Formats: sequence, structure tokens, C-alpha cells
Amino acid sequence: MSNTEETRKVAETWFEALTTGDFETALNTLDENVEWINYTIVPGYNDDMKWIGTARGREAVLGTLQIFTGAVDVKTEKLINLVVEGSQAFGVIDEVSVVKETGVEFHIEFIQSLTVRDGKIVRWKSYTDPSEIIRALRGDKPGEVNA
Repeated sequence: MSNTEETRKVAETWFEALTTGDFETALNTLDENVEWINYTIVPGYNDDMKWIGTARGREAVLGTLQIFTGAVDVKTEKLINLVVEGSQAFGVIDEVSVVKETGVEFHIEFIQSLTVRDGKIVRWKSYTDPSEIIRALRGDKPGEVNA
């Protein structure tokens, strides 16, 4: 199996598990020492998102996912594009979720960058504009401006 084929297989397993809520399978695609980069924390801006930052290792990733699922109810999450080349995969995800505390929905599109080595994800990084998430966490409804 070529490097690209192996990466595609791991990425497809990751995204299928992620979008169906199969966290056990998703976690099993991660290397024990995975580098997990879920945005860069910007104090006063996106630090309302308590699950973001950099984590290292499968257990630390599970901890961040538990914080996320404790705060947010994911309504739909689907893979809309996947690009794979060598050890790199980029998946575009469309997500609609509701913040549990505020009841406010948000809709985002985000990219996950995966690096695969020896059949496991060794590096994961997420990219998106977090404005919709922050708005929902703060309880602002779509179209509202909180002054």
C-alpha cells in the first residue's frame, strides 16, 4: 500500500468515526503521542472555547473532546471534501451544533489537517473562523450585536 493510500484509509476511518460519533474508533486512529492543535488561544477573544489549545497524547485529546461534548451538542457533522497526498490529509467538515448552556446554535465549516505515519494520526490541526462558536457561547443569537 502506498503512503497516500494508507493516509486515505486512516483519514476516511477518522472522518467516518468523527461524523457518526464513534469516539472509540476515532481515538484508535490517533498515535499514542499525537500532537493535537485545536486553534491557538487568543486571550479575551476565543478563550471562551475551553476545549481549544494544544494537547499531546491520546488521553489529553480525549479530555479536550469531553470538554467540547460537555459544552456543545453536535446536531450534524459531515465531511464535504477530502484531499490526500502522501502523509497529509485535509478534510473539510460542515457542522451545526448548539451550545448547551445558552441554547444558541452555530453553523461552521472547518478544516482538519492530518499527518499520518505508520497507520496512525501523529499530528492533527484544526482551522476555522471561530466567530460563530464564540457568538453562540456568549448567548448572542444570529444577527444580534452584543454591545
